Amino acid sequence: MSRATPKDHALMSLAIKRAGRFVDLAHIQEKISRDAGRKFSEDETKQLLDSLVKEGLLVEKAGEYSISDQGREYFEKRWRQIRAELNQDYLKVYRAKRYYPQVADAILEFCRDRWVSVFRLFTGRAWLQRKLGPKYIMIKSWRDIEKWLDVHGVDFIPYLHRIGSDRPDWLVIDFDAGKEVSPEDTKKVVRVAYEVLMGYGVKPALKFSGSRGFQIWAQFRSHELPQDYKPKQLRSERRERNHFSFYADIVRFVESRVAEKLPGLTTSETAKKEERVSKVLLDASIIKPMGDVRAPYSMHYKTGLISMPLSIQELSKFVPEQADPELVAERYRERGNEFSLTECSGEELFQDVLEWCRT
Repeated sequence: MSRATPKDHALMSLAIKRAGRFVDLAHIQEKISRDAGRKFSEDETKQLLDSLVKEGLLVEKAGEYSISDQGREYFEKRWRQIRAELNQDYLKVYRAKRYYPQVADAILEFCRDRWVSVFRLFTGRAWLQRKLGPKYIMIKSWRDIEKWLDVHGVDFIPYLHRIGSDRPDWLVIDFDAGKEVSPEDTKKVVRVAYEVLMGYGVKPALKFSGSRGFQIWAQFRSHELPQDYKPKQLRSERRERNHFSFYADIVRFVESRVAEKLPGLTTSETAKKEERVSKVLLDASIIKPMGDVRAPYSMHYKTGLISMPLSIQELSKFVPEQADPELVAERYRERGNEFSLTECSGEELFQDVLEWCRT
């Protein structure tokens, strides 16, 4: 296996910059020293950078450096040979910058007209940013996505409701597998939940979470809160009567139906995480005002994998490696946006949920 060199680390630090962006020597010196695992002097760094300029891989201007088109072409081939030895967080940022232009339309579809949280990723640390100054983040155009990529924003997480809305736009069932749950058992749970919804005439859309789980989304025609609805009484929280509580109870109802077919394998209780290591959580807690969820086609900031749509027929043979950004981008070019939400009537489902909440 090829080993990463200081040259590779220098190119990595510049390849994540926007085309034409110049940075000073001290910045590059710091990054090389960190990623190569030893201190580089200013003279040593300058000699390295000057040699890369002579190779045509960098451009120098007034003592600052930028990667050239030739350097980008070289690094795009090189990183595949040394990927395990590169700064993994920088590599995710680099790959995100190459990936998102190809799926921007799909990302925008799920981010427009609502607030969006963004995970920003730096070496060894990541944080979820909800605001720019006093204002919540909005993603309206490709330019907005590009701005976030420039500051290492790699994961886009829209809110479940539009700005000013008092109800969620989507029913989202998030399947969070405990550490002791096998991928096969997780898929069993997802498949049964999918079938439960289909049995009520609901048209679910399925996607990989980008990590260990999956999500099912659905969209109902505009409807009022059922007149007889009273929120399911829970020990862990006091609940208000609104659309968010109702959709969360739909998730809990689906879990109860899955549990009838797969006893002992599921839960809808979010408390006491240590007690559900051998269960799949159908997480209703994300359905709330200001609740957010990873967008279809977004990159998961921890794994670098894509939260990609799947058909139910693909589920059994799916492995996370299929969610590599390049593979998803190729699939998107061939098939377009596969995460299609079709509005449906939930009347039959709603009636059974109401009855279940009374018990």
